[in-house]
Amino acid sequence: MNYDWKIFTVVPHGHGEKIALRTRAAGARGGTVFVGRGELDSRILRFLALADIERDVLLTLVTDDQLEAVLASIVDATAYRGKKESMAFVVPMGGDVMTDTEQEMISIIVNRGYADDIMNAARKAGAKGGTILNARGTGKPDDEKFFGITIVPEKEEILILAERETANAIRDAIEKLPCLTTPGIGIMFSSPVSRVVQLGRKAK
Repeated sequence: MNYDWKIFTVVPHGHGEKIALRTRAAGARGGTVFVGRGELDSRILRFLALADIERDVLLTLVTDDQLEAVLASIVDATAYRGKKESMAFVVPMGGDVMTDTEQEMISIIVNRGYADDIMNAARKAGAKGGTILNARGTGKPDDEKFFGITIVPEKEEILILAERETANAIRDAIEKLPCLTTPGIGIMFSSPVSRVVQLGRKAK
């Protein structure tokens, strides 16, 4: 099957699997749940060590015909009380799709240990927050490199939803960090965002 859209759903930890069940009932073929931590743009929360909140990130691939029904199922599944820092955003699979928002997703994949430095630089450049995922490459030590990066070590992926007016400044700030100026340490890329849906409205 050829898919047209990627839906990223960011919710408090423990809700990803429940939402995945709803999306499958709405027509999605399945989904992948990643566990990470969200970083909020609050100096007070960071000082109190409360800004790092454990998150589930559900990645769902859908076709044009499935998009609206699956999005509606995500909104319905997140209609729980008191969960406000949740959202879904839609990214086209192809690069030529017109978008109706002024936002884009900046993705950075680096060796583990660099995520906090990246988020600090991104916040100083205007980012309001981000989500950090832990991952591991699937290659073997003698496998070919992907864009010059050996994908064996433990990795961190940082997802930053940025306004287009600040996205360039955020990317420029991150590019100057040693983790992206040193060959083989990391890679950064951006994707246009077609739609952003704020989740977690209060249940009636």
